[in-house]
Amino acid sequence: MDTWEKLAAYAAEEWFPSRIAFGRHKGRLFQEARKDAELRRWLDWLAGSSNARSAKMGRWYLRQLEVKTEPAIDGAMFATPEIEGKKRVKPPTGTGVAAIVVYINPELEQLRQLVAGARARLAELESSYTREKSRVDAMQAVLFRRLREHYQKRDRLRLIVDYRKKYLDSLVRGGDEEARQAEENYAKARAQSEKDYQETAAAVAGKKQLTPEEEAELNRLWKKLVKLYHPDRFAHEPEKLETYHKLTAAINRAKDSGDIQTLREIAEDPHGFILRQGWASLDFSDAAEIGQLRRLYETLQLEIISVIESLNQLRESPDYELCQLSGQKGGVLDELASERARLLEQESAELEKQAEKLAAEIKELNGAAAERIV
Repeated sequence: MDTWEKLAAYAAEEWFPSRIAFGRHKGRLFQEARKDAELRRWLDWLAGSSNARSAKMGRWYLRQLEVKTEPAIDGAMFATPEIEGKKRVKPPTGTGVAAIVVYINPELEQLRQLVAGARARLAELESSYTREKSRVDAMQAVLFRRLREHYQKRDRLRLIVDYRKKYLDSLVRGGDEEARQAEENYAKARAQSEKDYQETAAAVAGKKQLTPEEEAELNRLWKKLVKLYHPDRFAHEPEKLETYHKLTAAINRAKDSGDIQTLREIAEDPHGFILRQGWASLDFSDAAEIGQLRRLYETLQLEIISVIESLNQLRESPDYELCQLSGQKGGVLDELASERARLLEQESAELEKQAEKLAAEIKELNGAAAERIV
């Protein structure tokens, strides 16, 4: 691949990490199956899996095993241009020099291409994950708003029942003093429950599904943001490493909350963003040192595996399945919300009966004290 166009076309093709992302062979290079019969059998099994994504991955690995040429760097499936160890360059006219011999390190050029390809793949995966997670979050926000009152009523009654039971036990076992402690614990637990609901409501208030324009912009932003991914470079510089962690946290917060404006600000001018926060400055340019590029490529591969795992977990979750179904069939969320509301009200009615029964027992033992746990 000797042009960016070829590299971009390659990055768009079907691709899986060279290191296996899950299972008992997690972390191993799939090329080892050429010599390891057990690993080869596992790949055959994966290719025949009933899970479509797993089978697709297994078949891809088996196809790559048929390629006779061994990749030079950590099993990466990148074709590399033929680079001579030296190149004769014609010098400027009038210098009196016949030619200049420029020595080129083939591994350095190959590593640069591997890093560029890994970054392109990571950007694609990150944007896919963020896009799909946004859709699931938006659906969950809709359900929370519709069902909050029912859940809050059910949880309040659960607390009442739980603490009236504890109050009774305390009253019988330790008398009034221990029972008063149960009252105080109930008051704290109820306050915390109310706070949790308020915080959740505030968090989902701004949740919305990305528009097609926002999704397209997100793809562009991740192509820029992924170039900032280079944690190993700052490993021995505590102040800069702290800045890097803060920057990463800011990116993740913006991603989780759908704050495209902040992502845009960081992607367009990371140095300016860092300076405005008062953090130590960072150098994001690619070092030409082979060892650093190797470590960067390794960490990019590990990050790719991590994002693939997160994406797979998301796609296998019930919420994702419901999100897909609601997109295909209108009215699904309305039906689900109505059914959940009915079940929650049914559960609340049972809890109210238990609460009343416990209140009667407490009143019988201790007069009107039961009224304090409501």
